[in-house]
Amino acid sequence: MAAGGEEGQAVEPEAAVEPEAAVEEPRSFKDLGVTDVLCEACDQLGWKMPTKIQVEAIPVALQATPGRLVDHLENTKGFNLRALKFLVMDEADRILNMDFETEVDKILKVIPRDRKTFLFSATMTKKVQKLQRAALKNPVKCAVSSKYQTVEKLQQYYIFIPCKFKDSYLVYILNELAGNSFMIFCSTCNNTQRTALLLRNLGFTAIPLHGQMSQNKRLGSLNKFKAKARSILLATDVASRGLDIPHVDVVINFDIPTHSKDYIHRVGRTARAGRSGKSITFVTQYDVELFQRIEHLIGKKLPAFPMQEEEVMMLTERVAEAQRFARMELREQGEKKRSRNDNDDDTEEAIGVRNKVAGGKKKKRKAF
Repeated sequence: MAAGGEEGQAVEPEAAVEPEAAVEEPRSFKDLGVTDVLCEACDQLGWKMPTKIQVEAIPVALQATPGRLVDHLENTKGFNLRALKFLVMDEADRILNMDFETEVDKILKVIPRDRKTFLFSATMTKKVQKLQRAALKNPVKCAVSSKYQTVEKLQQYYIFIPCKFKDSYLVYILNELAGNSFMIFCSTCNNTQRTALLLRNLGFTAIPLHGQMSQNKRLGSLNKFKAKARSILLATDVASRGLDIPHVDVVINFDIPTHSKDYIHRVGRTARAGRSGKSITFVTQYDVELFQRIEHLIGKKLPAFPMQEEEVMMLTERVAEAQRFARMELREQGEKKRSRNDNDDDTEEAIGVRNKVAGGKKKKRKAF
């Protein structure tokens, strides 16, 4: 009898509550965020309620960069965000930076005040803290850790080297850790392109990713690296956030980040989701203070990466020759100002450089 009574108690709430707690059908197309013009058209056609297929077909989430979203708000007829219920900002510290301030202000003016706002970031800045206190109603803060830290399975090293031998040390490390997948961070677009050309001239499968490349070329570089067609991705900080590439084994800070918090985002490209990984930071005589700030931020002293100085010095002659070829290729790229429809950045053509090295300039044909 006791068992029967328990069964009765378990079944009755299900029968009474479950049908009421099921997914609530929207009462109109407007509830799904359909524009006013389309709502009027549906009314004229006699469609008062959306069907199940229509409910599933109408998107419930919109993902965009601030600039592109503003562009649609200003130029796409019938597009609006009046039905918005949730606003999510990933990498909130970067979005709330001065670079996006104008776009974010425009978006905030046209979305409903009655909404829920979520801010996500691996690093908290003063701007985010101020917004949390001043602009949000009853904010709730959820933090995994109160201090900045990296994951335990990430092995972090540094190398202290003379600035003029940075390229030689990079080639040495790539040889020592051959077989791994690398992300190498540089400070500028020009240095990213130069280093990629340098490594290609030395036989490495390197590919660049930076802000001066077109969107198609950026996606092409990223897809080749994800598909493991290239083992080395050289990038600016444009790739330090938002990329989840599971097979990245080693992150190299070829140019040390000027902002300490960017270090955490960079090394976060490896050792993701419980995997292990390595990071190596190049420190020259000009970078000591920046490196000390990074150590202070993460609260640990990094060990030096073991190296054989003699082997590095043996590479200098080959590296110097590759540097010369890379400079020539960069110069020719600048002079020709190739259009975006030209060959992909990842072509192995020497753009005339190897032709000159092999057999001199081509002779001009005489006009008769």
